[in-house]
Amino acid sequence: MKNLQETMKQLQRTSESLSKLSMNQENPWQALSQMNQLLDTNFWENLVNLTGQSTAQATTQVSEAVPTISKTRKKQKEKQREKEQPPVIMYQSDHDAFPVTDIYQTEQLVIVCCELPGFARDSLEVTLTEQRTLEIKGTIKRHPQAQFCIQQERVYGTFNRQIELPVSVSAKGMKAHYQDGLLELYLPRDGSPHDRKATFRANV
Repeated sequence: MKNLQETMKQLQRTSESLSKLSMNQENPWQALSQMNQLLDTNFWENLVNLTGQSTAQATTQVSEAVPTISKTRKKQKEKQREKEQPPVIMYQSDHDAFPVTDIYQTEQLVIVCCELPGFARDSLEVTLTEQRTLEIKGTIKRHPQAQFCIQQERVYGTFNRQIELPVSVSAKGMKAHYQDGLLELYLPRDGSPHDRKATFRANV
């Protein structure tokens, strides 16, 4: 920046000197000689330096701006993908478990009751492993006017909940019922050995 200021001052002084030249009609070559002295090698070197410094500064500014623009566009694309794809809801600890679940046990059945308002009925997938581990998958539907939301507390998207059952059950004869925001799974108690893993989909 200091070199640039000095170069500008030198060019300004040369310009002022040129403006003070007087043209003698009888001896015009004298003025040309004076101009030649002012526009010497130093003048042209200063002009080249000024041009080079301006170009370098502009290149630096462009180089700094390009990454910023690229980062901004990348963030915009990520936000757009987040809007298009519903989030995946996964909870590991019992304290944060979703969906909230109650389990009932009778002499013949184990009943699993899940709180699922807004549940997409055709998305239910249930997997029973080793007759004691129940895995429930599904989707909470996004509100039709989601793009106008100004406050959000409800969760939506796909969920996956694993539940350890108190006794062995059988996937055969399992029934699913969904009403008033509650999903209920009725699983017959059965201690006899069955398939290690059974997965099925159910429309409720």
